Amino acid sequence: MKIASRIVLFTLTLSLLAAGDSFVGIWKLNAEKSKFQRGAPAFFFATIQIESAGSGLKSSASAADSEGFASDLTFSCQLDGTPCKVTTSTALRSESSVDTVSLKRVDANTIVATGTRNGKLVYTDKRAVSADGKTMTVVRDGTTPDGKSYESIVVLDRLPK
Repeated sequence: MKIASRIVLFTLTLSLLAAGDSFVGIWKLNAEKSKFQRGAPAFFFATIQIESAGSGLKSSASAADSEGFASDLTFSCQLDGTPCKVTTSTALRSESSVDTVSLKRVDANTIVATGTRNGKLVYTDKRAVSADGKTMTVVRDGTTPDGKSYESIVVLDRLPK
């Protein structure tokens, strides 16, 4: 009886680990559902690939903002709020570009992220994956380089595997 209970517990643990992280996948900006305040940094294209990286997440993104600045970036962060370095393929030109990100898991479907540039806070995000796993909504509170506050709602759709 004890052996059967241990096997069930072991199988349940493995299935929970195999279920994976709700953020893992490839996400594409849904510009029609996203909302950017006038004068705030906005994107007209973005694709993000999120992968498991040990006990954290690795994100690789390609994006173009409303100013026409394209960028590719990568970072791997633990989910405990520890800052991690952002690696870019081009110089940081966009108003929303950051050189450091931190991620802190709130629950299975929510992460709070902060982005800084040269030690100065650029944005705080609340990133939430919908219950069905098909949509990620990012509510961003940011500050432009000239000190203006803004809020954006960025909606991303999960691409099929």
